Amino acid sequence: MWRYRMDGKQLIYIALVALGGALGAVLRYAVGHFFTNEEGIAWDIVLVNFVGCFLICFLFFKFADMGEATRLFLFVGIFGAFTTMSAVSLETMRFFAEGQIGYAFMAFLLNAVVCVGGGFLGRAAATIL
Repeated sequence: MWRYRMDGKQLIYIALVALGGALGAVLRYAVGHFFTNEEGIAWDIVLVNFVGCFLICFLFFKFADMGEATRLFLFVGIFGAFTTMSAVSLETMRFFAEGQIGYAFMAFLLNAVVCVGGGFLGRAAATIL
């Protein structure tokens, strides 16, 4: 049987992720509430993804020496709930910054193709079942 004991530090990290996630989700709801449209492109999603991608990359590269607690609160908590595109963007930009251009393009393409492919499969499964 697998056992893992959590220490106080891990509990604090979990609390920070949960708090950040709650804030990110509320921000996401607020943007969707104030920037909705009835037809066409969902501009609220475009706005959330752009803002999330800009901010996560800005904060990661500008404040590279931030502590683990801050990183978890911001990147896993707030941005994780606000937009998952920000995580894809950060991973891709990190590869570019490290000179790993092939990995950058592969990460971007895989995420785009796999996620949209998952959407197609989910829709197909819902139609069939």
